[in-house]
Amino acid sequence: MIGKQIKGRGFRGLLDYLEGKEEAELISGNMVGTNARELAAEFKFSRELNRKVERVVYHASLSLAKSECLDNKTWNAIAKDYLNRMGFNYNQYVVYRHHDQDHDHIHIVASRIKLDGTLVHDSWDYRRSGGIIRQLEKEYGLQAAITRDLGRRSPTTGEQRLTERTGQESIRVKLQNVIDAATASRPTMVKLIQSLREQGINAQVIYFREGKVKGITYGLDEITFSGFQLGKNYTFPGLQKHKGIEYNPVQDKDIKNVREANQMQINSSKVISEPKVISEPLKEQAPEQIHQQQTKSKTIDIDYEL
Repeated sequence: MIGKQIKGRGFRGLLDYLEGKEEAELISGNMVGTNARELAAEFKFSRELNRKVERVVYHASLSLAKSECLDNKTWNAIAKDYLNRMGFNYNQYVVYRHHDQDHDHIHIVASRIKLDGTLVHDSWDYRRSGGIIRQLEKEYGLQAAITRDLGRRSPTTGEQRLTERTGQESIRVKLQNVIDAATASRPTMVKLIQSLREQGINAQVIYFREGKVKGITYGLDEITFSGFQLGKNYTFPGLQKHKGIEYNPVQDKDIKNVREANQMQINSSKVISEPKVISEPLKEQAPEQIHQQQTKSKTIDIDYEL
């Protein structure tokens, strides 16, 4: 069984998409609504319990091997087990089943906000999801997904289609390629971060409150990936173990200084100058003509996008 998950901001668009698929079935859930409009309205209840959360939508898909097929009752049980083990034991959710592919699969839509207003803990959720799926395969007698090396994650189907359509690499692949090149000489962690930022990649080491390293993220073109999303070789420990990057806690001060300098540069780049006023040049004319020309001078307002 293969699982994918993503977090988003809006329920209605996702629900419209899932409902609009040919032969789509709403097979289970703990909500009253029976269509996308009603369910989106109902999901607003949990959203209002914690307005601080922006990405309130949790969307997971579970897919079987082509040779397997389950009935709705079994799919419902698997969906509920999966959600409970991922921490969604007091959350609104619905399950759609699709028949538009050559493999049997379901889509789970849940609110990340529990009905007591707290947020589902999402640390290491990709890794936890993989472990839970392996457990469910054994418990329900399902065929195990073919394991592959997660040292460098492959592009998603959507990313592959984008490349085929535009001829451009996805952000994920661009990040992986630049990091591969930057780590070839096995620099220190500080020098690696500096090198990446010189190439437009915002590499951020994330710390726990007590000061220990939690992980690393990479940002490019306003899109950010965790190290694990790129592959285990790109995680903070993976950079050291698989790419030979030198790190010790003494470097933390320099790493934080680089981050602060980068933030100052970002803030300074956001300073917006006053709109320019450009007037047509005046030719030698009689005073009354000059007055008329001045009143007709064109003002061009320049729009700035942040």
